[in-house]
Amino acid sequence: MDGRVWEEARKERLKLLREVEGLLSFIRDPVLVVDAQGYIAHTNSAAEQILERPQIVVIGKHITEFVQSTSLSQHIKQGRPVASLAVCMRNVKGDCVEFSCRLHPLLVDKNVEGAILFFTKPVLRQEQEKFARYGTRFSLDDVIGSSPSIIALKEQVMKIAKSESTVLIRGESGTGKEVLAQSIHRLSPRNKGPFVAINCAAIPEALLESELFGYEEGAFTGAKKGGKPGRFELAKGGTLFLDEIGDMPLYLQAKLLRVLQERRIERVGGTKSIEVDVRIIAATHKDLESMIVNNQFREDLYFRLNVIPLYVPPLRERKEDLYELIQYYMHKFCKKFGKEPKRFSSQALKKIFDYHWPGNIRELENMVEYIVNLEIGDLVTVNSLPTSIREMPRDQYHVRAGETSESQTVNHPFRSLYKVNEMEEERIVQALQRFGTSTEGKRKAAEALGISLATLYRKLERMRRRH
Repeated sequence: MDGRVWEEARKERLKLLREVEGLLSFIRDPVLVVDAQGYIAHTNSAAEQILERPQIVVIGKHITEFVQSTSLSQHIKQGRPVASLAVCMRNVKGDCVEFSCRLHPLLVDKNVEGAILFFTKPVLRQEQEKFARYGTRFSLDDVIGSSPSIIALKEQVMKIAKSESTVLIRGESGTGKEVLAQSIHRLSPRNKGPFVAINCAAIPEALLESELFGYEEGAFTGAKKGGKPGRFELAKGGTLFLDEIGDMPLYLQAKLLRVLQERRIERVGGTKSIEVDVRIIAATHKDLESMIVNNQFREDLYFRLNVIPLYVPPLRERKEDLYELIQYYMHKFCKKFGKEPKRFSSQALKKIFDYHWPGNIRELENMVEYIVNLEIGDLVTVNSLPTSIREMPRDQYHVRAGETSESQTVNHPFRSLYKVNEMEEERIVQALQRFGTSTEGKRKAAEALGISLATLYRKLERMRRRH
């Protein structure tokens, strides 16, 4: 009877072993199964390829003959699970290949019977830090709104995201240009690579070149030993976001143009040419066309950047999105601060909808955070609103309210500009709608208006300043 039981148990173990072997064969990373003393009982095909030996040669040999580690054998004997242990696997030639080993102990009635060892290629800490620093926080879901302009913008993003073409995002400060840039990266084939952003207006001119292109050791006083890679190198395989491109100095514009043409860079103080594998997304709130006329921005660079133009409308032009945005940020900050959501009185909502929102989405987000922090009750009244919204001057309100209603009937990138006078602005708008907002389109528009191109740019700039 005992013999039959033993035989049945042996058959069950063999059946289980065959099932385990079948499962391990599907794992693409190397796997070794060892007994409690560290002798190899099974390998999968991936391990055979790394060790460059067939399973029949490896089975029965001790793990230390193929895997170099100071503590692996001890962990196996003690039955300790290990999440990540740095080891080297040696092939026939004696070459050592670095791996990260995960150990899963095999226990029977709390006794150590062996272990399954999973080997994966380690991700260097430097690479981990790089992707943590140069990852993305936003996706297209963070572009909040259901207005026709936002729906059209999202559709554009989904169409162009798969492309490698350069994108130029236009829009006022606070409209969410970087959110849009990150969304494009997330939807692109480069989404596994880094998203590296640099604000051309925030970095001193003397440092901007080295930040973009990197530098070699000894390139200047204080240069780091061994040099430093620039943002172009850090963005390899991913996306480089050049925010506030309109603030880039002219001499760097020339260097950037050359990079866009040749797809190669040279570090500051270096002579070696480095290949660039990045997608460029640029953004600005400035009127680049006007800057071109005033010799502040290179026309050839503008055409290199403006391959796919995107326009993010200001908040005052899509006020139908206000309520959705308020609810989104109310939920966000109430969850963050552990508070209950609040309701808005009709008077408070009227003040919010009448307001011009010069700071756009950023200003709205700040308003909601202000209310969540300071409002004790569950009803937001006019007195709960920030002073700038609560006490907007009446004359300012009438001008802006009139402008908002008109802006809904105009569909072009300059519809948010203030009126110089009603008839003149209407003629300019109609001309731009007819001929377009490209440099050539503006030339034709100026000709149709009977003014010079420089005069047209001055009028547009004056209209923008009034805004």
